[in-house]
Amino acid sequence: MKQRIGLLSAFAVLAALVFTFGTAAATSNALCTSDPVSGPPGTDFFIQCTGFSPNTHVNAYVVEPDGRAINAGQIIGFDSNVAGGSILTDADGAASFWWHSQDGSEELPGGGAFAHQLGDWTWVVHELGLAQTVVAQGQATVNIEAYHWEQVGATLAGSSTDKQNFSFTGAGFWRDEYVNIWVSLPPNCSGRSNVEGASADDPFYQGLFDGFYGPSTVKADEQGHISFPILFFSEACRGFYKVTAYAPGSGYGAITEIEVGGKAIVTSSGILLDAVPDSIDALNPIFTLLGDSWGANAQINCWSTRPDGRSFGLGTVQADASGHFAWDVHISGSDSFAPYASEEPGVWSVTCRVPASGDSAITQVTVHALTSDP
Repeated sequence: MKQRIGLLSAFAVLAALVFTFGTAAATSNALCTSDPVSGPPGTDFFIQCTGFSPNTHVNAYVVEPDGRAINAGQIIGFDSNVAGGSILTDADGAASFWWHSQDGSEELPGGGAFAHQLGDWTWVVHELGLAQTVVAQGQATVNIEAYHWEQVGATLAGSSTDKQNFSFTGAGFWRDEYVNIWVSLPPNCSGRSNVEGASADDPFYQGLFDGFYGPSTVKADEQGHISFPILFFSEACRGFYKVTAYAPGSGYGAITEIEVGGKAIVTSSGILLDAVPDSIDALNPIFTLLGDSWGANAQINCWSTRPDGRSFGLGTVQADASGHFAWDVHISGSDSFAPYASEEPGVWSVTCRVPASGDSAITQVTVHALTSDP
């Protein structure tokens, strides 16, 4: 019933009102603490809060290390005393929940495994009053620390001609043994598709959520050699990834680093593209693309690119006979959307291009974090 098997909690629609109106002044402050406050992926965090009304449903969400907010009901390992992303306080107005962070050792119901993103995660719990005003709010920050796992006994190398399609070869394993494949993401790579960020994925199942695909297990040949491909799509973060090959039987393994990139865009002189407004809210990231001096009746493809390099198709717009267009769009093409998740804060780029002529233009849009975020 969790997000990384592609299902959404219906109750999260109600619980996610936590995102909607966070600017009202709270009449009281709640206090939240975590035990422990830090640990590697796989750590179980117990978060306790006091200062809420007795026997009341309070809502929870988490802010990823990069500032993107996600409803608690969407987070793998969130465990409270009621369904969805809410918590029922006790007679003293206390609320508590567990977060069982993932380290890749637990296969999810839909298949595959992942480890949560490294860095500070801020859990926010608040109680809503009339007109969705916040009457009490508390927060606790936990840190998921890096865990260094060295691999020895084998070799692994990757190659690519376009920084998107990679071929890997390895050696030094036992003959005919099975070798597990694991992909570690760039440190600033946030989640997408209404799911939270990962520090590492198995490429066959969970990699699809992060924009790449390949085998999660390969078999060594008679000489102990392995080979496999991994394809990175436009939704993948740009930057340096680490690919690990590990054989549980022999204990041999190896790690290699690759750089995932995209094609350079050359803008065309005299082609105009503007975003109005050019500063938008992370939960309601709608704006209007205005184009001028494009070809008459041109079919124009547009996409957005996040600060971490993930790109999202926005669709196609047609210019009028004078080369103008005005088009309302969602910054990620609704890859993430309310009430399940907000967009990544920061400066995004929006690119439009005419496939037939190559005419291209780029503009920028600033996405602001939720006003109620820590």
